[in-house]
Amino acid sequence: MKEIRIRFKKIGRAKYISHLDLTRTMIRAVRRAGIPVWYTEGFNRHPYVTFAAPLSLGFEGLNECMDTRLVEDMPMEEMVTRLNSVLPEGIEVIKASDPVMKPGDIAFAQYRLSFLKGKFKGIEGNIREFLARDSILVEKKTKKGDSKKIDLMPLLEKAAIETGDSAVMLEVTLPCSSTETVNPGLISAALNDFLTEKYGGENTLFCDITRRDLLNAEGLPFE
Repeated sequence: MKEIRIRFKKIGRAKYISHLDLTRTMIRAVRRAGIPVWYTEGFNRHPYVTFAAPLSLGFEGLNECMDTRLVEDMPMEEMVTRLNSVLPEGIEVIKASDPVMKPGDIAFAQYRLSFLKGKFKGIEGNIREFLARDSILVEKKTKKGDSKKIDLMPLLEKAAIETGDSAVMLEVTLPCSSTETVNPGLISAALNDFLTEKYGGENTLFCDITRRDLLNAEGLPFE
């Protein structure tokens, strides 16, 4: 039996596929593609697939990963081609390889938040003003279902701003581990609260969120 790590994109309309439906989609894909995966044992046997750090609904992912196990050898390139031939639009396998790190090694995630300009003027200046605050307190839900206040400011000290024709992009690295995860949607919500307080409710920004990569504790790409 051989462990395999499959890297894939989840973009466009596919970002609205829930994690449960993504799992079903990938199980269906490995069956249709004839990939010799290991099946779980028990009454309801199914192809073994597992995902590290599942992506939130509505987010795009450029380098997501799924682990599986092969019971027979298959060339990695052939596996990629077969899977892409049966996957729906918006889900594309980038590569298949031997896993180097364990899922538990994931500590951070890199995100790009794209704030669409629309009719809103001075977005970049407002984002810089927002990031210059002494603190950015938000309510974060815990695994137990309650909430706690956290300060986003220490997490945004190294955030990079880039301005495009239609949007202002904010590049951030946030905790993403089994013990601590910060959803980038908290940043978007806090910025819109800031703009509402400053201008009123008609000047909120729409935000597209893309997870660009997963990192280990040393800041190296998860492999």
